[in-house]
Amino acid sequence: MEEVIPGIFLIKEKSNFERIKPSENIYVIAGSDGLIYDAGFGNKKVVKLFVKEINNIKHKYKENKENFDITRILVSHGHPDHFAGLKKIKNALGVKIVLTEKTADIIKNKKSFMKSFNADSYEDYLIIKKGFRYRIRSFLQKILTHLFFKRIYGLSFIANPDEIIKANTEISINGENWKVFPSPGHAVDHISLYNEEKGILLAGDNILNSMTTWLGPPNCNVEDYIESVETILNLPNLKIILAAHGNIINNPRERCIEILKHREERTRDLLDIIKAYSEKGISPNDIIRELHPNGKKMRFQLARGWVCLTIKILEKDNLIKRIEGKKEIKFYPTNKL
Repeated sequence: MEEVIPGIFLIKEKSNFERIKPSENIYVIAGSDGLIYDAGFGNKKVVKLFVKEINNIKHKYKENKENFDITRILVSHGHPDHFAGLKKIKNALGVKIVLTEKTADIIKNKKSFMKSFNADSYEDYLIIKKGFRYRIRSFLQKILTHLFFKRIYGLSFIANPDEIIKANTEISINGENWKVFPSPGHAVDHISLYNEEKGILLAGDNILNSMTTWLGPPNCNVEDYIESVETILNLPNLKIILAAHGNIINNPRERCIEILKHREERTRDLLDIIKAYSEKGISPNDIIRELHPNGKKMRFQLARGWVCLTIKILEKDNLIKRIEGKKEIKFYPTNKL
């Protein structure tokens, strides 16, 4: 536990499976009417340690004869590492669960949550395949995915949150005004929390210090993500970003510009590869192999998502076209490119 800004504490939930379950940052805005931002993992041991850290903060405030009462917990979006701990934290601390309407709909039960992973045959060129064998494989994969999240993340669902708020609204925390605003892209329901007076942004997964956030189907959108980063870049008085993973960001505008530049470069790289194969075309799998010729399987899977979504944008802008063969889809540059 660390007081990263006066009155705001970072509790880091560490993971033994960093490749598939990165350590999570949970922020506690302490005071007489405090709030927890994100819920982290739902495993019993992890939640127990989290509650212990909350009590340490409470003890610190009591020693200084300051009021301390955490009344609510708000999550940035409906991914397992951000909401799995909600139920156990509520039971342990008696806080109210506050969700936006979109997040509440996603995490209300197993069916709704798994539906958010449904792939779309137009967008997900590397996921959707045809035939009975694939349908059986897809069915089994969904079962295993749920078991994985339940075991590794301690997943549980929230059927009845205590309060549902709009994705674009203002809330009071310890008598201070905080702005909740939609910042989709990484997730369709992603929100951020901003205190303009202090210049403090709790950005969830959208702005990370050194990592590139996951962008991939089905509920990610590259165009929305770029727009969200631009919105954050233009926030008045922005001084510091508290990210959901990794270190805090003390150069927020420079980091936002760096992320936008990275997305432009990735799109240009993809276009250059397709243009280089203008005669015979190139499949999505081969595009990724060109991007990461020495990449391991995990790197390949991570790249797959943003490649799919970027291809969709390029098709919409009529910069590339696809031709579906019997075995695979290939992409070609258009005359516009």
